[in-house]
Amino acid sequence: MFTPLPPTWEPFWETIDQLYAAHRVVIDRPHGSAHPRYPEMIYPLDYGYLEGTTSMDGGGIDVWVGSGGVQPPDALILSVDFLKKDAELKLMLGCTSAEKQAALDFMNAHGLCATLIERCPDKLDFLRSRRSVRRFTPQPIPQSLLRQVLEAVTWAPSAHNRQPWRLAVLTSPDARLRLAERMGADFRQSLLEDGLDPNTVAEQVQRSYQRILSAPAAILFSLDTTMEDSYPDAFRQRAERLMSVQSLAMAGENLLLAAHAAGLGGVWVCAPLFAPQAARLALDLPESWEPQGLVLLGYPAAPGRARPRRPLDKIAHFY
Repeated sequence: MFTPLPPTWEPFWETIDQLYAAHRVVIDRPHGSAHPRYPEMIYPLDYGYLEGTTSMDGGGIDVWVGSGGVQPPDALILSVDFLKKDAELKLMLGCTSAEKQAALDFMNAHGLCATLIERCPDKLDFLRSRRSVRRFTPQPIPQSLLRQVLEAVTWAPSAHNRQPWRLAVLTSPDARLRLAERMGADFRQSLLEDGLDPNTVAEQVQRSYQRILSAPAAILFSLDTTMEDSYPDAFRQRAERLMSVQSLAMAGENLLLAAHAAGLGGVWVCAPLFAPQAARLALDLPESWEPQGLVLLGYPAAPGRARPRRPLDKIAHFY
């Protein structure tokens, strides 16, 4: 739950700023480390406290530190622990929208009841902070979380509401291996036919191969051609196909945004477009399923790289 505080609460935030500025941040539980008493609890971000402060549990006031590093807090988490019979606040420092959600999910998954309070939420910051992530930790995605983000696909818009997307969800290493080997063989042959040096070809194929294998989940998006209308002329038939592809692309964006909101990283890979038969055979897909793209999902091993964007005035013409 995200709860923005109204402007009348600004004196509260000014006091929080003063508290933060007067005390050093100490990180005692780095990102990826386990809770000292509960080893199954893995911290999704750096976690620590403000030195010289006191919270309800007798320790310092807790802080979550995101990829932006130590900087004045723009949000905090309020939590209630029924077992310890206490309530605490935890400051959020340098956290993206996805990182805030990851910290909130972590706390709500371990016996607490927590809510996120944002100082002045920017509704578009969520979109600006999404990155394409290609490197993942080995941590598996919980089945319940994976199903939650996949459900976002079902709410995507589609032409005629045909919902032509079909998903092959690959969470087993064996399934990802079969797909990587089949598509890798096609990729290798195409690069060699392009005249590339064999060593360069081997490096590119191996890089693509490892990306698929290292992702905890790979989602193959296919277009179900049985969902298309039939027309007597080629022009309208091509338009029908294009509408279906547009629908599938919007479903893929829904998945990437849902994954971002859940603290996962993801990237859309176009390789199945160049090896549709290989992808179909690797997974024994129906002939009516036309592979279009592959989304790799997992917990980011490193933040994705921010790439420059063209300004609005360069892409929009107002009439």
